[in-house]
Amino acid sequence: MNAVQRFIRSRVLLLTASILIVAMCLSVLVQGQSQAALSRTVDQNSRGLYDVLVQAKAGDNGGLMQPDIATGQGGISFDQLDAIRKLSGTSVAAPISLVSRVTQNLEAPRLDATDYLGFNAGLAGTAGDPTATDPSKWPAAESVLSDTPKKYRLTASAVSSDGHSDQTLFKTTAEGTLGKAKLVEEQVAGGKNVRIQGPAGETGIKFPTPAGGSEHNLFNLSVSLPMAPQVTESVVAVDPVSERALLGTAGDFLAPLEKAPPADARNAGAIGRHFESLFTNGISMDELKEGPDFLGVKLKYWAPLMTQYQQAKRDGQLTADSQAIPLIVRSGTALDLKYSVKIEEIDDSGNVIKDVGTVTRSLDKDYLPFVSKSPFALAWPGSKDLTQLMGDTAAFSQGLYDPATWTTNFAAAPKYKDGATAANGAVDKSAMPGDWVTVNRLPDKAANGEAVDQTQRDPVDERSYRDNLETGKKLATPLAMVYGTFDPSAVKEAAGDVNRLPLGGYDPAPFTLTKDAAGNQTSTELKPSLSATGLVSQSAGAITDFYGLAAARGYDTNANVIDAVRVRAKVPGSWKQAQPEVEKLANEIRDMGLEATVVAGSAREDASIAVPGYSKDDAGKESPLGTVQQSWVRQNAADAVSGSLTTTNLTLLFLTLCGAALLTGASTVSYVRKRRSEAGTLRAMGWTQRRIRSWVLAEFGVGAGLLAVVGIALSLITWSTATAIVSASVLALYVGAAFFAAQQLRHREEVDQEPQHDERLIAIDSPLTFANRQLSTNKFNTIALAVAVGVFAAAVGGLVALLIDIPRAAGASALGGLAAASIALPSIILALSGVAVGLVLTMVTGRFELQAKRQYLGTLRAMGWNPDMLGQVRFFENAMVGTVALPLGIVGALGIGLLLAPYAALWAALAGLVAVLCWIPIATKVVQ
Repeated sequence: MNAVQRFIRSRVLLLTASILIVAMCLSVLVQGQSQAALSRTVDQNSRGLYDVLVQAKAGDNGGLMQPDIATGQGGISFDQLDAIRKLSGTSVAAPISLVSRVTQNLEAPRLDATDYLGFNAGLAGTAGDPTATDPSKWPAAESVLSDTPKKYRLTASAVSSDGHSDQTLFKTTAEGTLGKAKLVEEQVAGGKNVRIQGPAGETGIKFPTPAGGSEHNLFNLSVSLPMAPQVTESVVAVDPVSERALLGTAGDFLAPLEKAPPADARNAGAIGRHFESLFTNGISMDELKEGPDFLGVKLKYWAPLMTQYQQAKRDGQLTADSQAIPLIVRSGTALDLKYSVKIEEIDDSGNVIKDVGTVTRSLDKDYLPFVSKSPFALAWPGSKDLTQLMGDTAAFSQGLYDPATWTTNFAAAPKYKDGATAANGAVDKSAMPGDWVTVNRLPDKAANGEAVDQTQRDPVDERSYRDNLETGKKLATPLAMVYGTFDPSAVKEAAGDVNRLPLGGYDPAPFTLTKDAAGNQTSTELKPSLSATGLVSQSAGAITDFYGLAAARGYDTNANVIDAVRVRAKVPGSWKQAQPEVEKLANEIRDMGLEATVVAGSAREDASIAVPGYSKDDAGKESPLGTVQQSWVRQNAADAVSGSLTTTNLTLLFLTLCGAALLTGASTVSYVRKRRSEAGTLRAMGWTQRRIRSWVLAEFGVGAGLLAVVGIALSLITWSTATAIVSASVLALYVGAAFFAAQQLRHREEVDQEPQHDERLIAIDSPLTFANRQLSTNKFNTIALAVAVGVFAAAVGGLVALLIDIPRAAGASALGGLAAASIALPSIILALSGVAVGLVLTMVTGRFELQAKRQYLGTLRAMGWNPDMLGQVRFFENAMVGTVALPLGIVGALGIGLLLAPYAALWAALAGLVAVLCWIPIATKVVQ
């Protein structure tokens, strides 16, 4: 027979080679799918809205970029912006800058108690308003108040929360009598007059100035409440045209800002007088509700503009240099501010007769910076809103109590220090605290000009983590013009998730408290502060253009006020495909003397930030907040994740197949040793040792040839150098095992007859001693099987260590987590296939002595041993082999773990131990 026939006849060689070939094909297939999933995940999530971030000066952040790119520090000129836009590789260059902070007092809060008097033609003018209810359909009069005035105590309070703790800002009480109003008809010159009059004996309720008193109207009794705490917002400036190009359809909210007047047509006085003339000359009800047209934009929020203009003009705040600033304002707020009023009915001695109830209102979704969406009104328990009978009156809301105050103090971005670096590459940060900022102040003057007693409220200090901004020389009070609104959540969605890049102030980047000051684990989303100077900030309250920035900061010439330019390269495809052109574009920008950070291939990563000096007690002792987490940007995350997980993938493949090859070698060595009788026959026929070795190696050559063909085919199909290297390694191990096996056929003098009266012979008195005798008699096969089991356990430990190490290898970025998830299942399948192949090959090795075992087990059965005792023999044999294999498996697994995944080395050793312990019962059941 030729070598091929002998190879086929030698079923063990054919079986082991077939198992190895199948393992190669399946493992390469699974690894290829895993690599494809990894590449697909990285490519789809590694290119955000822009490719290069340009700044005048970028600090060394260790590859982790904070989301506050609109810092207010400027440094980039408009000439440089124009030069960037003219580069051939630039598709979009969108500048952004932080403008300032703006402090506002909301429209005076009020408590409305339903005191509806019914329709009266002399009081309710609804003619010409299509949204008003027909007079014939108005309901009957109703009221929550009594005909006879009752005495009430109102306690107004405001509580703010940072998400971690609450703080009561004020609690103010006022008392007085309230009752149901009535209509009084009086005869006057020229006819009759109808007016609303409170009941006899009603005193009303009056809180301290600047709060007004109480008054009756057609629908309600309204009590003027203490002013809500001041709310501070940030404002950013963009170029609306390029910003829309950057955001796509998600940036359509900026369209009105494109129609804002040029810089020389923004004089606040001229615009205010223009609107006053509209009302002087007459304006329709529809125009009032939709908003009067101003250069192609319907100014829906014209009423706050008019109110603030007239008040600023009356107070002398507007000057000839004051400019109108067009704004797109944020819809809603993340600020946690609750305003409550507790209502109690009391007697003349102040004792509580009845708890009427407590009503509460938060800013929430109804809040709009600069204008407010609706009056800040709370409803008396049981009240109804019947004002809609008059039609839609929202367009006439005053908005703010007084004009907003613009300031550049404590407006810059926070600063951080680097801390320790974790195993997965995450870098701890520490916030750098600044000065304390006092909030909870009242307006200096009431609406009627009366001075306000500031001692009504205790000031509240909030820690600032920000510096002041530079300003120009011509500071003048600006006039806010609200052109429209935007939804920060929609902007966040457009920015993406895994590949989210900071847009610059108007895209929210929340903080989550993960560990409090005492070190306790928690998960609390923090809220922004009233002063907007703290570490936690929400989306910018408003967006303006760069003319608006010049007006707010007092610049009269082109200053270098651009904080950052977000540049998208004119190249399609994934981050990897675009990388050469993006790098070329970045280098061209660097030649202008600017810092250009390539962010294509970056990903979101949560940074842990220690926050010291967050609060202080009455004695002035400062306390830290704890550790917070915020989403930053990990530069070059795609390269790092792709490279690290590709290495893990290939290592899994290498370990799986090379482990299988080693086990195949152990099997073949044990098998070839059984053919020593054939070698003896051939030697007796005159064959030389060299010829016998060649004769056996020819059979192995057939298996090696098959492995080589399969390896070449797999390498060509996958077109992968790694596959070729792994295939060559498997082939080398197989060939090495073949040569070692051939050496076992050398002629040795053996004495097969045992001495009959040797005292070292083991007495057979139990299954344990019989198993020990058999293994001692067949030491070579025992050792070969123990080595095979040890190699199997070491390979299992290595595979487990690699699987456990995948999250660390992937890194701390969101892309790393997503990529790790994409390869988790293929990696587990690959590892399990390696375990299964290894287990099968150890079973094959254990079956070489199967015929001899069946013979002596039959002899024992004939001697009267029962099935339980025979089963114990098999178990003890495998247990002893496992005992020998255990140190090799544990040490081997630990060594592989230390080499490939040091952080999971102990798990590798444990997995090796478990593998050996599991092999013992499996081998006992299978090899029978």
